[in-house]
Amino acid sequence: MGRTRKPLALLSRAGRQGNDPGDGAGGFTLLELLIVLLLASGLALVCFNALLADGQLVGRMAEGWRQRQERERALDLIRHDLTQGDDVLLEPDLAQHRCSMNKRQPVLVIATKAGPITYAIGSPPSNIWASRVLLRCGPAFTKAGVWSQKSFLNRVLIDGLQPPETPWQHCPMAGGAEVGNSFALPLSVCMEPATGLVAIRLSQGQEDSTASAVVGLHNLVAADSPEDKTNN
Repeated sequence: MGRTRKPLALLSRAGRQGNDPGDGAGGFTLLELLIVLLLASGLALVCFNALLADGQLVGRMAEGWRQRQERERALDLIRHDLTQGDDVLLEPDLAQHRCSMNKRQPVLVIATKAGPITYAIGSPPSNIWASRVLLRCGPAFTKAGVWSQKSFLNRVLIDGLQPPETPWQHCPMAGGAEVGNSFALPLSVCMEPATGLVAIRLSQGQEDSTASAVVGLHNLVAADSPEDKTNN
């Protein structure tokens, strides 16, 4: 028996199978792979930058909150000392201080029965503090939270102080007088002698980095107490 021969047309068609570009699923070319890789890298870079920006924003918010808490704590201590004080010296540079004022500028001096309390601005005493600092030279506090009559301490209250962006041009209280030359300093102080009210502002540079208060001296607080009003 002789072998059956396939037609030549069928052989030619079978030989061409697999060589047709449109037949079956084709793979990616090198150029296509490079384009996909570049697009993926760009997308990853955008996501990374977004995460980095979010992290920096959170860090700035946390730093701003920390500074705000420090300013409020420092103001609370100044308020306490003022309400215990009898007077504020309008020329703090001429006052006597219980601590060394070497390379420090006295800004607020409160006369008290325990002795003068001085708030000064100066260079940081060590590298753990940043920029200019506010120091308090005054009586130490006991465990009961009252002044100690035995020792005066010089302590840093807050660091990172910067002059205010918009210094006071005049005292915010009518009839108030600038204490020293403090309006352009990180701690700005003015006093209304007729009433004993003291306005203070603590600044770390920008307008949203300031804290201020108006406080009455001890003699003003005592004069406004209910007992005095009853006696009168």
